[in-house]
Amino acid sequence: MDTVTQITLGAAVGEVLLGKKLGNKAALWGAAFGVLPDLDVLASPFVSEVQALAIHRGITHSLFFCVVAAPLFGWFLQRYQKSNVSWKKWSWLVFWVFLTHIFIDVCTSYGTQVLQPFSNYSLSFNSIFIIDPFYTLPLLLGLATALFLKRQSINRRWANWLGVGISSLYLLVGFGIKHHINNVFEYNFDREQINPEQYMTTPSPLNIFLWTGYAEANDTLYAGLYSVFDDDREINFKSVPKNEELLQPYHNQLPVERLIWFSRGYYAAEKKPDGLIVHDLRFGRSDLWLTDQPAPFVWNYKLIFNSDSTKVTGFKQFEPSFDMRADMWNRLLKRILGDE
Repeated sequence: MDTVTQITLGAAVGEVLLGKKLGNKAALWGAAFGVLPDLDVLASPFVSEVQALAIHRGITHSLFFCVVAAPLFGWFLQRYQKSNVSWKKWSWLVFWVFLTHIFIDVCTSYGTQVLQPFSNYSLSFNSIFIIDPFYTLPLLLGLATALFLKRQSINRRWANWLGVGISSLYLLVGFGIKHHINNVFEYNFDREQINPEQYMTTPSPLNIFLWTGYAEANDTLYAGLYSVFDDDREINFKSVPKNEELLQPYHNQLPVERLIWFSRGYYAAEKKPDGLIVHDLRFGRSDLWLTDQPAPFVWNYKLIFNSDSTKVTGFKQFEPSFDMRADMWNRLLKRILGDE
């Protein structure tokens, strides 16, 4: 999730666990540890882009890290913070802040390596967009209200718990909607005679009501939109050729295998005048698939070759491409509300 959400969630968890004992300091430490796992991005300037892709949401987002790092940080806080909080309670705070950070990241579509260092399997539930105000704002309002109340006040705990409860309920609703959305997409696969080797559904930006679905079948990726407010169950799919043959000569070479692993197979290759480009389709197009016109993909990599173009030595990621015009946001809102 975005940094603001992780800080808010960490602070709310800190308030739940130690707010009565430490007051606002509990939320402050929760916020600090809420953002700490994402500091793995600081390694990026010192490693290649191929390595950085595996490092982010790697070991610092694993269950192993929660178990090992929490007591170490708990010991540090108990030793250097002047309070009557025990090592066990400090450790418990750090553990739950880390664990909730990992869980909310797993709910997005980026992928989180929760089993590191034993496995690089990347887990993603695809149930919430990376930025979702419907999740973050109740959490933030509940926390902000609590921080202005006295630490012993029962209203302080109720305010924070109310924010946590509403946000958690929103997450649960997202899982329920996703189950319904999957059923609708499966119905449409049958209707369109698409036999997917795999498929995924993921929310569109800022909400859990409009979903994008991707299906891989016969070297083609099919993309479609469906809103819970649509009048019918029919989905119009757009097709994107994967062009697997463009990458076939370079399979078993680390940069290409890393991109295939990261994209979970939802990629398309394209030969352009300036090189061979790999698009990660999980992050969609800049027009959010809302138009019938060609649009650039959001997440793209250019492969880098050796002198005779026989080996891929790395890749370069382009800046994500988004269409931020007001017209596009209006289109998104209308589509969420069922206007096709």
